[in-house]
Amino acid sequence: MKKASMVILAFMLVISVLIGCSSNKKADDNKGTTSEVVKPVEETKADDKSKEQVKLQFSIWGNDTHKKMYEDLVVEFKQTHSNIDVEIITIPFADYQQKLSIMMASKTAPDVGWLAERMIPQFLEFDHLVDISTNVAADSAYNFTDVYPSTLDIFKKGDKLYGIPFSTPPMLVYYNKTLFVEKGLKTPLELYAEGNWTYDEFLKAAKVISNPGSGVYGVKLVRDWKNWSDALLPLFWSQGADVFNPDGTQFVLNSPAGQQSLQTYSDMMFKDQVHPKPGDEITFDTGKLGMFTDRYSYVSKARAITDFEWDIAPMPAGANGRGTSLGYAGYSVFKTEHPEEAMEFLKFVTNQKSMGITSQFFVPARKSVLESDIFKKAAPLPSPESIQVAVLDQMGEARIAPGHKNWQQIDVKMQTLLDYLYTQSATTEEVLKRMESEMTPLLK
Repeated sequence: MKKASMVILAFMLVISVLIGCSSNKKADDNKGTTSEVVKPVEETKADDKSKEQVKLQFSIWGNDTHKKMYEDLVVEFKQTHSNIDVEIITIPFADYQQKLSIMMASKTAPDVGWLAERMIPQFLEFDHLVDISTNVAADSAYNFTDVYPSTLDIFKKGDKLYGIPFSTPPMLVYYNKTLFVEKGLKTPLELYAEGNWTYDEFLKAAKVISNPGSGVYGVKLVRDWKNWSDALLPLFWSQGADVFNPDGTQFVLNSPAGQQSLQTYSDMMFKDQVHPKPGDEITFDTGKLGMFTDRYSYVSKARAITDFEWDIAPMPAGANGRGTSLGYAGYSVFKTEHPEEAMEFLKFVTNQKSMGITSQFFVPARKSVLESDIFKKAAPLPSPESIQVAVLDQMGEARIAPGHKNWQQIDVKMQTLLDYLYTQSATTEEVLKRMESEMTPLLK
């Protein structure tokens, strides 16, 4: 009996093995069929979650309002890219290029970030940027043709593309409308409508508004005392002066027009006292400046003003026209460990929807956004009419500020030499001669 039980048990084991082999064979035979390749929804989600978690760094020089806007965009980005975290780091504009250069040299650079026009030549020259041309052109959902082609030129090198612009704003005049009305003055917009918005009228209004003893000044050209180019280029150009020749190989500011422009700037501070003295950090939102020149992105701060009425106007005209400088900022992917993930984030923040959101502060480079009410009606202030006159109508004749592969050295040198003007230890003529002597070797 015992022997019979053993025989039955052995027989059952053999049968089970045969059944198992048959099942495995069927599974092997079915490999590669459509029903096996398409994974169930649950399994696909599990695979997405199992992707390597990547943390990107995104560098900007913007203010807290800009940072908050991007933090909100990151939340939306995470909905479709759950494995990518994005940390936003802010660096003051005056220190941005130098700090970014150091970070790149030490292999600690962010993965993606803002670049201004003056910075791009240097980072292209030293091969720090990733070519994005194939990626953006091949993605039909991205709609690359919607980006103005002319705004891409500065990011091109041969047939390669190294960035996408997000802002191309002209320099503006922000003015305290309340002060103009109190002083019985026509506003810059009213003078512009009459065809009389010139530097002569600009300075006349500044003198009427100014009361240095009470800390009130008619005008301030400077956002950051280190950022001389944004402050002074429109003044230079309006008088027919320039810093470099067209190909950036000669310093040409030491000219009669250059001397007149620099003297006007000096007189605003020290003779007429309509401009704060060097180092004075008084800001437009205090209500103690009649006029302040800056990019359109400053509206993020201006919109918080509730103590007085303000508006925007074009730059005044000089002997050579308005001389309006066109700012330029774009996103680039830097050569780090995560170029594919950084590319995905760059495409996200430059798609039509995201650029519509960022257009509340920046002049967009997408036709579909700039040529619609999305931009002009992104916020209650400034009014669509003021935006049309002060921003859109000025872009056609505005000029992009020059860049140079040695911009960092040029920038520091100009700051140093302007100190002779700021301390009144040299005349404008002496300052310009020294500039020409010390700047020329940097342009070779």
